[in-house]
This record gives sequence, structure tokens and C-alpha cells, in this order.
Amino acid sequence: MNIKHFLAVIATLAIILAGCSNSGGSDDNKKSSDSSNKDNDKKQELRISAAASLGDVSKELEKEFKKDHKNVDVTFNYGGSGALRQQIEKGAPADVFMSANTKDVDALKNKDKAHDTYKYAHNKLVLVGDKNSDDSSVKDLKGNEKLAIGEVKTVPAGKYAKQYLDDQGLYNSVKDKLVYAKDVKQVLNYVEKGNAQMGFVYKTDLYTDNKKTDKVNEIKEVDLKKPITYEAGATSDKKLAKEWMDFLKSDKAKDILKDYHFEV
Repeated sequence: MNIKHFLAVIATLAIILAGCSNSGGSDDNKKSSDSSNKDNDKKQELRISAAASLGDVSKELEKEFKKDHKNVDVTFNYGGSGALRQQIEKGAPADVFMSANTKDVDALKNKDKAHDTYKYAHNKLVLVGDKNSDDSSVKDLKGNEKLAIGEVKTVPAGKYAKQYLDDQGLYNSVKDKLVYAKDVKQVLNYVEKGNAQMGFVYKTDLYTDNKKTDKVNEIKEVDLKKPITYEAGATSDKKLAKEWMDFLKSDKAKDILKDYHFEV
């Protein structure tokens, strides 16, 4: 074999080996790209602990949020704000806490269990009664008739109701008539079913699908010394938690809250 022939063979082998190497790299890059795409397509979970009074509006907020977060599953845990705060303190999984007050969010923040907090809405407390009754005050309760309020220690609406009764000098006259509920939805249910003749709930609880209920009578809107302020905070370091908090500040979220009769 002459030297020219030998060099030609070496050059040919070098080209073949380079081609094999590039082919393998292409496959590796493709696998890496496919893996990245799969990660992007993988379902993510956002867990939100929310006050019971947010049951309807939170579902609408979820729909809007998922327009830009199609691969996110949002799960809600509803209850009294105080009870939810206690769950989070004990390690219950939650990425966001949406409270019906500021106290419980601030308590978590002081323990470094909440961040990126935001006061996102206001509400009103109303006294409701039997739909066929024309009573105008808790003073009209008779005999064994009952007044339903949320548990004072764990339900903000219950605390607001107790404050109102104290401020008006009415608490001692109705304390024997009180029945306590785990959240405002249960208060409303008690009055609807006749288990209590009156109850204190949020203004927003009187609406479903933007239609005011005809199952109870709205007796009056309660005047409180301080406005009812709803606050939320991220309770995990998930990027999604921060994105939900940013979403609550958006005009779209505010419009939804207004549609459900919250004040923003």
C-alpha cells in the first residue's frame, strides 16, 4: 500500500467516526430535549387552604389562573380560617393560605410560615333569618329560638358576630340562644333548615351563581368598628404559590372577586 492510499484510508475512517459521534450526540440532545418537554408537560399541584366563604369565587379564580397554567391541578381545602391556620402550623400541606381575616395570616407570618402576603378583599357581615319571618333584630328571638354564629376561636365571622353583640350590649341577652358552627356555610345551612331562626354570615354567602338566595331573609347589614379584611399568603416556597399571589393582585382576579360581591 503506497503512502497516498494509506492516507486516504485514514481520512475516510476519520470521517466515518466523526459521523458516528455526531449521530450519538444528536440522539443524546434529542433525549435531553424530550425529557425537558416531559418535565414541562408534567402535572403540577397547587394546594390552597381557603376560608369557607370563598367556596364559589375560588373556583372561578382557579379557572382564570389555569388559562396561563394549563398543567396545574389546583386543590382547595376549605374551613374556618383559624382551623386552617392551626393545620398549617402543625405541618399540613398547603402552598397558599387564603384567610377571611388578617390575624391568622399575620400569625403564620410571625412564625415564618407565610410570605408574600396580600390583603385581597373586603366583606360585610349580615344578620339573616327565616325567609318567612319579619323580625328585625336578635332582640326579636323568642323562647327556644336559636341564633347561629361561627365558632369564635376558629371562624372569623363568629368573632365578628361576637364583637358586634358585645358592642351593642346584646351578648348577655342572647348567649343562651347561641349555636355554634364550624364555618359560615354551616351557619347559613342552620338558618335555611330551621335549626336556627337567625344567624350571622357574610354578605357574599347570600349569592350563588351571582343570584341572591331566597332561602333566607337578609335582616340587616351589621356595622362593625373595623372593616372585614381578607388576607392571603404563600405558605410554601413553590414558584406556583408566588404566581398565585401575583395573580390575586391582577385586574382579572379583582374583577372576579367583584362579580362575587366582594369589595376590592
